Order: sequence, then C-alpha cells, then structure tokens
Amino acid sequence: MIATSVTLLVVVAIFSLGGVAGTNAGFETLVTRSSGLLLGGLSALAALTLVRVTRSPMLPVALTLLLGVGVVVIGYMLASDAGDGTAEVIGVPVSIIAASAMSGSFAVTGIAFSTIRYREPLGSLGFVRTVGLKPYFFAAGIWLIGLSVLVVWVQMLMWLEVDLLLPPETARGAIEQAGGNIVITVLLVGVAGPIAEEIFFRGFVLTGLLKRFGVRRSLLLSSLIFGLFHLDSGAIVPTFALGLALGWVYLKTGSIWPAMFAHGLHNTVAVLIARYATAA
Repeated sequence: MIATSVTLLVVVAIFSLGGVAGTNAGFETLVTRSSGLLLGGLSALAALTLVRVTRSPMLPVALTLLLGVGVVVIGYMLASDAGDGTAEVIGVPVSIIAASAMSGSFAVTGIAFSTIRYREPLGSLGFVRTVGLKPYFFAAGIWLIGLSVLVVWVQMLMWLEVDLLLPPETARGAIEQAGGNIVITVLLVGVAGPIAEEIFFRGFVLTGLLKRFGVRRSLLLSSLIFGLFHLDSGAIVPTFALGLALGWVYLKTGSIWPAMFAHGLHNTVAVLIARYATAA
C-alpha cells in the first residue's frame, strides 16, 4: 500500500506540475497555474515524506519525480503549436511525453521497492523465462474470455441506460493526443504502458499480497487496486476484470512476460478499433 500511495502521488505531481508548465508556455492544459502548483507541490511533498517516514528507497522515487517533471517542463519549453493548440516537439505531442513519464513511474517504483526495500531478486517481479509459445496462447485465450465478459457488461449497461458506468473512450483519446499518429499511440498504449503497469500491478503488488493473503484474495485486491488507479467510474469495472485476467495469467504461467503480452494485445486492439472502426 505504501508503494501504491507513493506511485499515485508521483503521478499526480508530474501531471499537475507539468500542466503548470504548459499553462505558463501558453498552451491549454487541464490544470490552472494556481491549482496545479498547489496540488503538484503537495503531492510531491507527500510522496517524499511518505518515503522518508517508511524508510523506503528515496533516491529512485525522488529521481523519478524530478525526471518526470523535468522532461514535461522541457517539452513545453521546446514545444511549438501544432496548429490546433496542441503542444508538440518534433511531431510528438507533449501530452504523450507526459503520459510516458507517468507510466514510467510505475515500473521504477515497483522495481525500487522490490529490490531495495524488500531486497528481493529481480526475478521476484516475474522476470522469469518462458518456454515455447504455450504461455502466450494461454494468455491470449484468457484475454478473449475477459473481453467477452466486458462486452456483455457494456451491452447490459447500454440496455439499462446506465451511462455513468460506461467505459471511457481511452484509446480514441490517446489517438487524438498523438495527433492521429497510430505508431506513436501503439508504442505508448500498446507497449510502454503495459510493460510498466504489469511490473507494478502484477509483478510487485500481486506478488507482495500473495505472501499475506493467499491467491484468491490477492488476485481480487490487486485487481481492485488496478481498477481504482484509473480514476474513472466507467473504467473501474473493466480494468478490474482485465486485472483478474492478467493476474490469473501471471499466476498460472509464473512469468510476467505472458501478462505483458496479453495487456499489450488488449490495448493495441482497442487502439486499432478506435482508429479504423471510426474511420470506416
């Protein structure tokens, strides 16, 4: 829970302080200068204080925070207007750069807490070699089952007209942030994001919970944390279900690689559908 709280605070700090930099540079962001400074500053202070009080690895967390904010700030300083108010650097929107920095914090926190605070080998995060393609076929099959459940869930919500719980169009939003660039979107959403999130939620959180709560409760709790991290009422249930599927893949294969593959497959398919189904 400490690592989860620290990661959330770091993400909020990068998002808020980065938004302030964008506002100062004359671009439209989701935060104002005053609220961004207050929220970002308090989040950064809370993260570092929590690390200090719990004697957690300070250097990796502090460097992640400083590097994340620094990359976004420099991005906005070097950015030019794409013509529609979007800030971009060499054709890459700064929002994509910021999202990459926030995703990276998941991996850094998971690795730092596991290897430094708890003195676990890197293999404890699931970096275990797999043999053959069977684990990946299994991962794809579990993903299809989970996807079927999500389709039924969405159809039920539409039938009941419960719009509040409908999943957000995250993939389409990512494509828009990337200026329609499908390659950049897939690299971020389908590759970088799944790698970082699997290291943290399955490799670190699920593995850590197993030692205290057993398989069933650990799988449920880690999936719930995964869902709540997405901070959207419509995303909680779908990501919870996805977390169950990915957690099961991780537990059955004993490796993080098949879970990363299934997560990447899920996100990439969502991006491709959002891009080409809309175009059709």
